[in-house]
Amino acid sequence: MNVASYRRVPPAGLQYWLLPAVATALLWWYTPNAVSTREALLALVLLFIPCYSYGRWQQRSRLRIPFFAVLALSYWAAFAMPLLLGRPPVDPQTRVRFREPDVCAVLEMVCLGVVGLGIGMKVRVRPFHASWLPDILDSPGTWRYLYCLMIIGMVISLREDWHALGAGGAQLMIGLANVVPLAICAMLGIRVMQGAATKPQRIALGVFLSARAVIGIAMGELGPVAFTAVILGLVYLSERRRLPVTAIAVVVPVMLFLQVGKNAFRTVYWRAGNQAGVTERVEFWLNASFRTWSDALSSRERRQSLDLFGQSVSRLDLLNQATNVIVKSPRVVPYQNGKTYSYLLATVVPRFVWPDKPSVNEANQFYQVAYGLTDRHALNTVSIAVGCLTEAFMNFGWWGVAPVMFAIGVLLSLFERTLLDRASGLLFSGVGFALMSTLIAVELQAGQYLSGLMQQIAIVFLVALPILRRRKTQEKRIYGLPEAV
Repeated sequence: MNVASYRRVPPAGLQYWLLPAVATALLWWYTPNAVSTREALLALVLLFIPCYSYGRWQQRSRLRIPFFAVLALSYWAAFAMPLLLGRPPVDPQTRVRFREPDVCAVLEMVCLGVVGLGIGMKVRVRPFHASWLPDILDSPGTWRYLYCLMIIGMVISLREDWHALGAGGAQLMIGLANVVPLAICAMLGIRVMQGAATKPQRIALGVFLSARAVIGIAMGELGPVAFTAVILGLVYLSERRRLPVTAIAVVVPVMLFLQVGKNAFRTVYWRAGNQAGVTERVEFWLNASFRTWSDALSSRERRQSLDLFGQSVSRLDLLNQATNVIVKSPRVVPYQNGKTYSYLLATVVPRFVWPDKPSVNEANQFYQVAYGLTDRHALNTVSIAVGCLTEAFMNFGWWGVAPVMFAIGVLLSLFERTLLDRASGLLFSGVGFALMSTLIAVELQAGQYLSGLMQQIAIVFLVALPILRRRKTQEKRIYGLPEAV
């Protein structure tokens, strides 16, 4: 697809406020929570930022995807959506509800951090042009090798005892089971969207998506299904320059429907250890979700149906944790002054070189114990992260939020202008889209967020070595026009 051929949207002005205002007003009217006008306005601002960024991208940007808009929307989903659809934030120790000024302080912190992130992503950092990256040889043998990697990844994903292999082995298995198949899936999606896919490639994509959905549901996991849908949605967005409205209208209700039956499924098949086949597990989950929604919709209590939506957004909720941090820092827990970032230095050294190097999970564990979320003796069974943005406040207070998020924005700009550039080739374009599943996980702290990227890129590069080749000069311009300033 020629990027220059997309339809330019006429400038509109207030059109950017229309969707955020209507969506926020409807959610504010629907929620039984006591949401103040100030909180609602801050939630509106958090939704306006991604809508405005997406509109500007659609009008004139030649960047491949609206990367900042996607990240900003993730922050809205993690902080503003729980305010309107979830339970009110409470202290994890006393279960006393936090005051409205404290919740507003969190929303103001998020607005500040998202703006800092956006400014950082405006910085053009590119040590080399994306066209210098190698690519795969487009041949039947290459694709057969990639299909084998997808099958190996799905087989590995059926196992649950990766941590018995140690931190390094578990990271390798996670890469092979998730990132490598998702990268190949994105590559197939790009070929399909560009109209260049062969019949075996279309069949392989369909089989992978079906198997991913069935395996995810049979194992009690919706995350792999959701991340795959997000990645293919971004591929569609990059090639068509419009949202996949039909897919969103199908996927979002399905995910909301299934989410409410997940606890019942895990109680039976995880905690009780009952054994069953794939068909029986899928049928149990569907029936549990149907019964739960039927009971809620037949009830006249709005709170019951809201609780079901709350279960769906609880996986994204960072509002409660961030409020807890703001209330207790530095009154109860002193500012860390960069201590949790010290683990970043260890991530650049491979574990086989430094076997006893500290784990980035230690930053999570400090947070869990210091802020009263987890008992010290339960750290081996529970891992809770608070996200890069709140971690910045935890270290430096208000003065650290914008600079830390600006620095992360600069690093993400490097990622965007390298792996998400149209000149990066099919392989590294697939890697870039696959890693979006990590980048939109805004609950990860800095050590997990950044070190995970480097490790996963390295894993994909290593398994692709047998099929890599250096591109010729005339091939480096296949993927479109150079990006605009």
